[in-house]
Amino acid sequence: MSGKARLTVNGKTIGATCGQTLIEAGLAGGVVIPQDCCTGQCGTCRVDILSGGIDPAGTEEDGTCLACQARLEGDAEIRFDPQPLVMKTGGLVTEVNELGGEIVEVVIEVTKPVPYLPGQYVKVEFSGFPARDYSPTLRLEGVREINQIILHIRRFDDGVVSAALGRGIVPGRKVKVRGPFGNAFLRQGEGRLVLVSTGTGFAPLWSIAVAARLGQPHRPVHLVASARDPRNLYMRPAIDWLAKHGVSGAILAASGANPLPPARHGRATAFLPPLDSNDTVYACGAVEMVDEVKRLARAAGAKCHADPFLPSSGELPVSKRIARFFGLGKPKTSPVHAQIESLAETLGRPKP
Repeated sequence: MSGKARLTVNGKTIGATCGQTLIEAGLAGGVVIPQDCCTGQCGTCRVDILSGGIDPAGTEEDGTCLACQARLEGDAEIRFDPQPLVMKTGGLVTEVNELGGEIVEVVIEVTKPVPYLPGQYVKVEFSGFPARDYSPTLRLEGVREINQIILHIRRFDDGVVSAALGRGIVPGRKVKVRGPFGNAFLRQGEGRLVLVSTGTGFAPLWSIAVAARLGQPHRPVHLVASARDPRNLYMRPAIDWLAKHGVSGAILAASGANPLPPARHGRATAFLPPLDSNDTVYACGAVEMVDEVKRLARAAGAKCHADPFLPSSGELPVSKRIARFFGLGKPKTSPVHAQIESLAETLGRPKP
């Protein structure tokens, strides 16, 4: 595929070359499309296709595609919602609190506030440990200080980072933070919000729920927070907060054993209300749950924003490991990252 094309991004038209990915075309024309992994996993670069010749490369969902994978076939127009610029800051761990079961709350005091949208995630690197992706959230009482990042993290006994919480990672530990990233953030709108989570997928949805009640109180909220182990239903105080702020449709559920009432026994998807085209759905957590919620939302014509939690170790599913072995997979790093850093420096913006 060759030839010249025009790509319009959020109203700005630039020259491009057919065959380029949308991110590559944007960069060549001085436009940075939000991105993180450039491998089609994170969803940060999902854009709306408004018109024209685009090969979505299998990433099309409800008129959108992933800009790191989709390629130009001719003149086209796309758009994405404005997001805060990616930035870097440092900080210190100030609190490590047990929330219940395997869930830990980590409070970080940052040097510069990170302006994220409710539902986005950041990369957190505790000194001496590899970086991990976490969704900033609020305390279970619905508050946080402007210079704080609050995380909900599930502790795994064999986890490189999570097993060190409260041991090697204690108050006083230095931290680096980079972000924000992610496309599953709260937008302004009308109609009901349906929020569905498993495990610490509740963290970004808690941030969304509070922001919606305070900033869009006209929108009904139906929330399902679930876990396999009932001991990990750490979000009970948050459900009480929602009830006090007019949310009656909040459900706790555990699939592995019978939880204490009022929590229910079953999978998260068993407690979804009937969906319709006026709903906006957010699904965060286990990949299988997220895929099922996306399917149900698509069948109902509802808008869906998803944040599937991939293994922190970076381990790929068996099918992708096989594809990678035979040279069919894409590398985790990309030359695009170098282009983005160069362009960001030229434009005087923080590097992603």
